[in-house]
Amino acid sequence: MVNMNINNENIAFYKNLVAQFLSYKRAQGYKYKANEESLNRFIKFLVAFGLTECRLSKELVEAYAIKRPDEAPKNHANRVSDFRQFVIYLNELGYEAYIPTVSKVSKRSSSFVPYIFTHDEISRIFQVVDRLKPNSRYNSAIVYPVLIRMLYGCGLRISEALDLRVGDVDLVNGVLTIKKSKFDKDRLIPMSESLNSICKRFLKQMHKNSAENDYFFKNRNGSRRSKNTVYHRFREILWSSGISYGGKGKGPRLHDMRHVFCCHSLKEISDKGIDLYCALPVLSTYLGHSSVTATEKYLRLTEELYPDIIKRMNGTTSYVYPEVYKVEAY
Repeated sequence: MVNMNINNENIAFYKNLVAQFLSYKRAQGYKYKANEESLNRFIKFLVAFGLTECRLSKELVEAYAIKRPDEAPKNHANRVSDFRQFVIYLNELGYEAYIPTVSKVSKRSSSFVPYIFTHDEISRIFQVVDRLKPNSRYNSAIVYPVLIRMLYGCGLRISEALDLRVGDVDLVNGVLTIKKSKFDKDRLIPMSESLNSICKRFLKQMHKNSAENDYFFKNRNGSRRSKNTVYHRFREILWSSGISYGGKGKGPRLHDMRHVFCCHSLKEISDKGIDLYCALPVLSTYLGHSSVTATEKYLRLTEELYPDIIKRMNGTTSYVYPEVYKVEAY
């Protein structure tokens, strides 16, 4: 319950300091996207806590830093770490603020195994998004059939897809330009002819009067589509597709579409008789991975689904990637 005795001027004061801190970090070359969301949650906490004085006391800081019942250890550590950086910044500016400690998170390998959709499940997902009903307030029925196909057909991270601008989608050559993605990399993504054709129809329907800098998958008001909104809608799509969602941390997750792209691509490469040793670095570059080592992890995911890939890979790279089956985290 919100404390009605809060000082709104103090809330505005810290909201302004958060904005200054974000500008300061971005000027140093940091993106600070997730960090911004985290610090905005802190501002909401100040309202709920009831900030009555212009200082961050030990009591207030420890109340915010405490682990939530449904919060994963890693998420808790990241949240407090973001907050700690902000508080250190405040202290450097001369403001009174207690600095919290950050709990260490175990570095043991994750036991989570990505969900690899079958071709039949992918087909059912497409059928569901194609049947979405038009809505006067939202453009989901137009956007999701293309967005989901692009995630599957190009192996994009959801943030990469939602950051696309109209000018980043070259429909003459069928190429996407991914700018400043993970590891601050730019890369070009060729699309299949079928996906390129779908994007052409989407452009005519969605962007008749759009500028080059408009978001490709924009909301009806032109704003960037929220990842959280897409996550929730994807769970609804799974349900309608007859695919069970195991709950938070269990999946299937939206990011699993990227894993599926990799596994299905490796299967197709194998079926065509292409040398996997030569193809793996190409796939790694396509995905925007920092190294081939990051891409080879997907081979383990295909072991049970497509054992022929493993046999083929063993025949060409058994001495190049001897540790490929020991990788536990993805």
